[in-house]
Amino acid sequence: MTLGVPSGSTLRPDWAKQKYPDPLPLTRELAPPSPFPAQALGSIGSSVVNKMHQVIQAPVALIGQSILGAMNQVAQPYGNVCIDGRVSPLSDYFLTLGESGERKSAADSWALAGVRARQRHLTGKYETDREAFEKTLQVYEIAIKRVLNDKKLSADTKEAQLAALEKPTAPVMPLMIVSEPSSEAIQRQLIIGLPSIGLVNDEGGQFLGGYAMSAEKRLGTLTTLSRLWDRGEFDRVRVGDGSGSYFGKRLSLHLMVQPAVATSLLADPLAREQGFLARCLISYPETTAGQRSYVETDLSHTDEYQAYSQRIDALLANEWPLANEHELNPPNLFLTSSAKRAWVAIYNDLEADLGPGGTYVSVRSLASKASEHIARLAGTLAVFDGDREIHEEQVDRAFHLMLHYLDEAMRLWGSGQVKAELRLAQELLEWLRDKLGPGRAISLAEVYRNGPSPLRSASAARQVMRVLIEHGWVMPAAHPKATEAYELVGVA
Repeated sequence: MTLGVPSGSTLRPDWAKQKYPDPLPLTRELAPPSPFPAQALGSIGSSVVNKMHQVIQAPVALIGQSILGAMNQVAQPYGNVCIDGRVSPLSDYFLTLGESGERKSAADSWALAGVRARQRHLTGKYETDREAFEKTLQVYEIAIKRVLNDKKLSADTKEAQLAALEKPTAPVMPLMIVSEPSSEAIQRQLIIGLPSIGLVNDEGGQFLGGYAMSAEKRLGTLTTLSRLWDRGEFDRVRVGDGSGSYFGKRLSLHLMVQPAVATSLLADPLAREQGFLARCLISYPETTAGQRSYVETDLSHTDEYQAYSQRIDALLANEWPLANEHELNPPNLFLTSSAKRAWVAIYNDLEADLGPGGTYVSVRSLASKASEHIARLAGTLAVFDGDREIHEEQVDRAFHLMLHYLDEAMRLWGSGQVKAELRLAQELLEWLRDKLGPGRAISLAEVYRNGPSPLRSASAARQVMRVLIEHGWVMPAAHPKATEAYELVGVA
């Protein structure tokens, strides 16, 4: 029973108002996002984004991220962007934040339907080719044994006949999309499988909270992802599993994650200092939940989606420029003279904004890579548009996309710097709100026994409860069986 409060009262007593002023926020309110520039995706891309928004009614930015991520994945094998001898892959990394119910899966499914259909088709062919390979391999191995066991043949003759035998080549596993692999699995797939893949997950928390991002694997995963973004290559040293340097690999990435999961990544000093976050283009749109009515339209039959699908399918059907079956050799994409002038001007303007008092000082690591992101995005748009060089209009469209990502970084990165103690306090406060009603006190023991999992000791629970007291959300209370107990301030 609350001290000084009549039974059944929902009012906060005057003495409590004096001792405990209005609670202080544990996290700051986010400013609204800047609009996603869907028109920058070009006539096909922007049209399908707008049509998908009308039909499935997910946020425009969420759909735009899915479409741009798919465009990047299908474009990345076909070119490198080259500016003054500086060569970069087209591959880029995208992070999209959204709560459950934002229709992330729907956006991802429609955006990548063509890629998944292509993978299914190639997998069926792979199974047939694999069966034929295994039979041919058996014949090859029998032929080797026959030559080696023929005592009538001289050593020179055996050597000549063995050299004449052609060892069959195993077909390549056509895995184009992976969802939650370890860094070792990513490397292995790029070594033995296709040299261009997408790491895509509409529940990105499975990846960020999984084995690949565990404490012992986190640095290795982030390093592998960063190396692939930088140059499309990596080194691998394994006992009994092959070692070497591998080139001509491409990895695009699009993870859709819930904000709570993303906050831990944005606040991770390793992800910042190692440079992974600077390689990611992040968007967190406002929800459309509560504003959606069912639309009786089959999206696959619309002109906008069919035009998008046809372009995706055409790029998937083209032959990749290969050095060998496991290594890409993409041609260089050069900027036209006007496109280069525009890009250089953007480069210089962005650099000026990195100095003291500059616009992008708070997101300097991302802003310092912004011009390269712009070049990669412009190259992606050029390939998707069917061009063999990058035009000024594509640089301008990429620049408008990058302005959105810079705005989002300035809005979000600060929220990711909230102390872990405050995030735990917010989690505990939400748990207490579910458990406590008017006049109800809860013991410290009940908090650390049944509360949020990070608070499984008396000292941890006491420390976070102290934060809630200091911010005015709880106050000490009497409890019939415990010396340490608390109640919510002003609960109705």
